[in-house]
Amino acid sequence: MKSPTKRISLLFFVILPLFSFSALATENFPLRAKYQDVPVISTEELNKDYEKVIIVDTRSKFEYDVVHVNNAKFNPVSNILFENRLKKIRDKNGAQKLVFYCNGHTCSKSYRAVRKAVKAGYKNVYAYDAGIFSWVSAHPEKTTLMKQTPVQRATIISAEDLKKRQLSYSRFSEKAKQKNSLVIDIRDPVQREIKLSLDSRAISLNTIKTKLAIGAWKDRELLIYDAVGKQVRWLQYYLEKNGYKNYYFLNKGASGVKKVTVKR
Repeated sequence: MKSPTKRISLLFFVILPLFSFSALATENFPLRAKYQDVPVISTEELNKDYEKVIIVDTRSKFEYDVVHVNNAKFNPVSNILFENRLKKIRDKNGAQKLVFYCNGHTCSKSYRAVRKAVKAGYKNVYAYDAGIFSWVSAHPEKTTLMKQTPVQRATIISAEDLKKRQLSYSRFSEKAKQKNSLVIDIRDPVQREIKLSLDSRAISLNTIKTKLAIGAWKDRELLIYDAVGKQVRWLQYYLEKNGYKNYYFLNKGASGVKKVTVKR
């Protein structure tokens, strides 16, 4: 019979790995603590059940058009018609798992979609919170990137390639003063509460996509900024696809500028 001390030691070594795993999960998925009520599904589980589940992309149309999981239904969680569109995707008590995804570990859209679905009465719903970046890396054969599938890994723009194009506000401002530069604000109208002291043009993502396709501004140095530095990662695919080489982004977007001159 084990002594009390040995039993405590054994229990400690059983609990410690579980605690470490839990801590690691929280660290890798920082939003899980906030959305503890949302059930999640891993990349391995989603791939295993890929043919059996209904996958829903909760992001913007621009992001979906750049890259999405094959066969995924498009239903942005921010759209007021989210619940109405969901009715056309699956019955509330449907047997198939309903899996929502967005951009990954620090994106809340998949969690919010699950909460909305549950509140509306849907059962058997999950968040794939590893997101599209993990999916395309693990399963390029089940992903569409810029209308191409399977995805060639060489066409995926790495975090390093994005970082090379990101400038601090001071450097961005210096370049903006150059004669050949064109500063473009791609934020949505509701995101423009922060006014930067830059001579910039406000152009929507759809408009700039069309302009890039016809080769507009190829003779200019393009300086592009968004709200928080996340939309530009998708725009970079269109810049590269259309052969643009002279372009830069504002690191962390307008919201990342700590000292700005507010225009009155």
